[in-house]
Amino acid sequence: MKQSPQEDDSKRILDNLVELTSQREQDMLESSLASTLVEVMRVDKVELFACRWVNGVPYTRRRLSAASIDGKTQITETSSDSWLPPPIFLYDLLNALDRDDGIFRIPHGLCLPLRCMGSIVSLLVIHVTSEQKVNKAMLKAMARIHENFLRLLFEADRDMLTALNNRRKFDLRLFNLMATQLQSPSENHACTLALLDVDHFKRVNDQFGHMVGDEVLLLLAQLMQQSFREDDSLFRYGGEEFAVIFQGLPPAEAAVALERFRQRVEQYSFPQVGRLTVSLGFTRILPQLLPGQLVEQADRALYYAKTHGRNLVCGYEELVAGGQLDNAQRFGEIDLF
Repeated sequence: MKQSPQEDDSKRILDNLVELTSQREQDMLESSLASTLVEVMRVDKVELFACRWVNGVPYTRRRLSAASIDGKTQITETSSDSWLPPPIFLYDLLNALDRDDGIFRIPHGLCLPLRCMGSIVSLLVIHVTSEQKVNKAMLKAMARIHENFLRLLFEADRDMLTALNNRRKFDLRLFNLMATQLQSPSENHACTLALLDVDHFKRVNDQFGHMVGDEVLLLLAQLMQQSFREDDSLFRYGGEEFAVIFQGLPPAEAAVALERFRQRVEQYSFPQVGRLTVSLGFTRILPQLLPGQLVEQADRALYYAKTHGRNLVCGYEELVAGGQLDNAQRFGEIDLF
């Protein structure tokens, strides 16, 4: 029995909602939302812009666009786009964080802010020739569903103290990066994994208490966010240990960024505590290794820094080449070569 157009639309909406709510990564969630809007609402084109503030000034960067081409929705990643000041007509919108949720007219269509944890994190731009064909109630409902799932992902993937990505997210990000490298070896870009640890952190807790210790970790996380690139993935690995995944950055260049961060921490005055230092170890991410092996290599370089004076940046490959470390991978009592 042939379905009516209304039944077809209902099935399409439900199918897309199932797809949308099955996502467990922010970028996949965004792609699913854009695709759903193009397919279900039959708009001409959808673009999603990430938002950030630097010294109170908003910046935006296009993350993806979706359009219907020959009856099929095509998603275009725009990761190479740069952070730019938004057009003048978006400044008031971005700065009105306490404004009621709404859909706003812009010169080439409609704009819908998307929020997470009380802040605008992205802008959904809907290109339409006529607003009359847009079901605004449906658009707002889809946006609210996206926000709800984005909040759930944020809470599941973030360390509650520092707001950096947590250990769960670290394991997932490293595994996915290595899987991508294995699937597309010709498109591999150099990537680097770094681990860093606060030197003598136990003394901070013992002398000043855990509340001050937590403040140190929070401030260190903020220094990390200020020091590394937007595309660098930052994690609280556990306790006073943190991790950075540099995507598209070889070890030699990552070493420069890590050394710059080490110096910044060394020169920073932490409230009540004063000066602290960090030790750092890093290694190149190679897809033929296991994730555990890569972590082991970065950790061995970190341990070398900790046992040779602290406040150092050490690279695993350089230490092996110089004879300071052997290249055996040790897991428990088993050596992997």
